[in-house]
Amino acid sequence: MNLLKMVGRWWNRWRLRSRARSQLRRLFEQPARLVGTSLRQQHLGRCDVVDIENRGDEISAITFQILRHPRPHPFSRQHHLVAERWRVALPGGTPQRAGSVNLSRLADEASDGDPPGSFP
Repeated sequence: MNLLKMVGRWWNRWRLRSRARSQLRRLFEQPARLVGTSLRQQHLGRCDVVDIENRGDEISAITFQILRHPRPHPFSRQHHLVAERWRVALPGGTPQRAGSVNLSRLADEASDGDPPGSFP
């Protein structure tokens, strides 16, 4: 394969990913589009673009993932690391949960423990 073609493909993927991150940033800047979800504006920093659906140069949907550390109750010492996937159709769609995985349980942790870096 020609080096110029490889660089061109990399550049096109990079541009598409950059535009998807911009679209995701705009989504989180509009609180009305997050209503009805557990997502908040401050969660943007923990989001990663996983998949981009496009038609030519236009992005039609973005799938993104966010890592969470949910606790069943504010006073609970339980700790879980959960990866949630969300999909949003563009333009103007609201995020829909596409699934989640409890990473703590996948790591064969028999008991729920303290968050990493915590002290007794």
